[in-house]
Amino acid sequence: MTTKLKVRRIHVYFTLVLLVFGFIVAYSFQFTRNELKDSSVSVDNEWDKKVALNERIIHEKEKNAELADRLEKIREQVNKKEKDLSARQLVSQQTVRQLDTLRMRAGLVPVIGPGVTVTLADSKNARTMTDVANGIVHDKNIRDVVNELFAAGAEGVSVNDQRLVTNSTVRCVGPTIIVNDTKLAPPFVVRAIGNKDTLMTALEMPGGVIDVLKQRTVDVQVVKSDKIELPGFIGETKDASSAGNPG
Repeated sequence: MTTKLKVRRIHVYFTLVLLVFGFIVAYSFQFTRNELKDSSVSVDNEWDKKVALNERIIHEKEKNAELADRLEKIREQVNKKEKDLSARQLVSQQTVRQLDTLRMRAGLVPVIGPGVTVTLADSKNARTMTDVANGIVHDKNIRDVVNELFAAGAEGVSVNDQRLVTNSTVRCVGPTIIVNDTKLAPPFVVRAIGNKDTLMTALEMPGGVIDVLKQRTVDVQVVKSDKIELPGFIGETKDASSAGNPG
């Protein structure tokens, strides 16, 4: 083989080597470029995700702050409503108590409390007395006892379980005593609620209503008690200006 041929072969071989090397370099460059590009895209995606997440977090924080502000306003409104409701309930409770007191004083509701019981009965010797009228209980006698009790501060009075109200009347119709349009028969039991000692003192003072009745030989008993029960008034209340008073 001539030297010239050998040189040519070497040249061809070297050319092939260069081509292969060039191809490898070109492929490596392209691969690296693609990797960098993909990496760049991945970084961009991660960045976009991070930015989006931050924006979402900021949005949620703003929304939470708005909700917190609304919640605070609602709490203030609730507190105000609660205070208003409490004030109204207090007023309502006071009104109810006042109404209960007025109903009690008006005799419209049953009531229990300390007080006294006065029992008036005809004298056992009334029939043999020269003047029978001196030995029996009259409507005036009952009215005197009732008036004395109210004057001494009685909060409520009943006669034979007939509750006395502003327009109640105690009157005689023939031999019968009528209270609240109800016919009553002796003995007449007058119950009163109030300071029992004050009521007792007022009734038993010398020359007072009980003393006068005893002098007439009417049978009178006065007893203090820690528990007196009075019924509520049953019937139609009338205008006080058109009705008689127990006194």
